[in-house]
Order: sequence, then structure tokens, then C-alpha cells
Amino acid sequence: MKITKLIFISIILIGSIFAQEKTFHLKSGDTVTGTIKSQTDSTYSLKTAFGEITINKKDVKQEEAFIFLKSGDKLRGIIVSESDEGVTVKAKFGEVFISQDKIERIDFKSMGRARGQFSRPGQVERGRWYYGNERLIDIYFDPTGYVLEENVLYLSGLSWGYGLSEKVHITSKWGGYFFGDLNFRPKFMLFKTGDLKSEKSMSVGFHYHMRGLPVKYELKDRLYDPYDDYGGPDKKWVRVGTKQDEEGFYDDNPFGDEMWLEVFGAYTVSNLKASGQGRINHTIGATFTSYPGYDLMPRAYYAVSADTRRSLKLIFEVFYDPYWMNQLERWDDENITDIDFDFGFIYAYSEQLRVGIHFQRPFIAFYYKF
Repeated sequence: MKITKLIFISIILIGSIFAQEKTFHLKSGDTVTGTIKSQTDSTYSLKTAFGEITINKKDVKQEEAFIFLKSGDKLRGIIVSESDEGVTVKAKFGEVFISQDKIERIDFKSMGRARGQFSRPGQVERGRWYYGNERLIDIYFDPTGYVLEENVLYLSGLSWGYGLSEKVHITSKWGGYFFGDLNFRPKFMLFKTGDLKSEKSMSVGFHYHMRGLPVKYELKDRLYDPYDDYGGPDKKWVRVGTKQDEEGFYDDNPFGDEMWLEVFGAYTVSNLKASGQGRINHTIGATFTSYPGYDLMPRAYYAVSADTRRSLKLIFEVFYDPYWMNQLERWDDENITDIDFDFGFIYAYSEQLRVGIHFQRPFIAFYYKF
């Protein structure tokens, strides 16, 4: 009786394995998804959307991959087959199945350049690459749900940062050091869930400043200026916290002497593109700035970044910030809108150097990773 049950259970398990839809990437460049009906030493018999077919195992593309597990283990081997449940890998110690919920990341070794002089833009990369060369921790100045990798150090023209652990990093604007602004910005990843196709992460943090002024602006009345062609009372954008001198003029500089604080939270959803080449990331977040003498200053934003190459990310962001001054408002000294947008790109020039351009100030971004 026990033997009969074991046989019955084994048949069910084997049947469920074969019933799973699996995707095969062929050497010809074709991709075939179907249910395995049977297999021999040399072939797979598949039931697909266009009928039952037979695939020779020698025609399946042998993709070598590096698989990083959430447990911290690493595995190198050939991808035999894939499904929504996981991947089958042929490693040196044998063939193993790894479920999707245990996989942190997959990097494919066989990622080359398209050959031939007639390849058009957009076809210069072949193979699969689930992740680009850069995972953004900020959309320019607004945080994402991710943190720096552990033991990674970066330095930019405005700030530096270091990954303390897999879930905590700290950054700081080093330019403020020259006028006494000791500032630090720890960020904590509360969770990261999901699998290779779709993962979600959320982080919170704060930015403490010993002194200085926030990058926030407000319109203020200014007194008559004999050098102003318009004359009479007028409006002028000034930094929040800026004081007037004895003549009533505003000295717009960052040397404030008050301590202030900013808190933030960000939630990111990262989805694998249908092509298997890169990801599209969606982030929503908010920051609140507290400065003495002012009500709490809010900022809310939505951003999307897309991998167009392993080395290139395109970025778009829309944000609500009543204390932000865009270039048109700056030129006209008036408040046009509290909703603005930003767009641009980040390019991984090398393994260490990243450069980018975007629409809002400071227009050019770059940072160096160690």
C-alpha cells in the first residue's frame, strides 16, 4: 500500500514538473515557450500555442549565468530551462532547480555585441541582461527605494556616500563642510520583496544639517533698487531662511546659521522588460523639510527610469514642490506653477564613472564609484 502511494505521488510530481510552462532560448535567436510533454536524451517534445513541436537539445542556446541567491550563496552554471516557478541550472556538481523566490539576481555571461556592419541602433546588444550597470539610489536629488551596495563608496561633485550594509547607507553633501555645515543623510531599506520579473523595495531616512539653507525658494518683496529699470516694490526669489540687510536687500547665500532637518520615504517597483533586456523602475516618494520659522515644506514626486542599454538609463520625473524655483520662474521672478518635471539620462561610462545630463539644475551629474 505504501509503495503504491509513493508511486502515485511520484507520478503526480513528475506530471506537475512537465506541466509547467518553460521558455527555451535557441541558438537561432528564436524563443519558444510551452509545456513539456516528454523528453529523450536528445529532444524535448513541447505543446505550444502553435501546436506540438520537437526541439533538439543541441539547438538550445547554452547560456552561462551567475546566479546570486537571497541567502548570499552564488552559483555559476548553464541555464537549461526557465519557468514562472524558477530556473533549472546545470552546474559543475549537477543539475539543480532554483525557485524564483530564492533568486536575488541573474547575470548572463554571454552578453556580446551584435556583429555585422548593417546592425541598426537598438540592436547593438544581443542576449539577455536582467539588470543594467547601475541601480539608482536617487533620481538626481530624490531618493528611490534602493540603497548602495555594501562596501561601495561613491564621490560626486556635490556629495559622497558609502554602503554600510545591504540595507543601510549614508551620504553627505561635502560642499557644506567649507562653511561649517556638518551634514549626514542615513537611508534605511525597510524591505525588498519579489522576484526577477518584479521586485519592490521601500526606504526611509533623514538629512540632518548643522547649518546652511535648504535648496528651497520663496518670493519676497524687495525695496526700490536704483539699478532696477522697473523701480518701485518688486518680487524676488530668495532661498528659504535668507535674511535682509539693513537696507532691506536679501543676501542670497547658503551661509545660514540654523540647524534644520529633512525626512523622506520612497517606494520603488522594478519590472523586467518583456524583451529580457533591462528593467523599468517606477518610484513614488515624498520629502518634508523642517526649517526654523517656517511651516513644514513638502515635496512629492513620481519618477520612472528605463534601461535602454546596459550602460544607459533614461529618466523622467514629475514633482510637486511649492518651494522649487524653475528656470522660467527665476528669469521672470514670478510663481508660475508648483508642479514641475525633470528628464535626462545617466550613462555608465566605465565600471567606476557615471555621467548624466538633466533638465533641472544643476543640469550635469557625475559620480565615481570605488
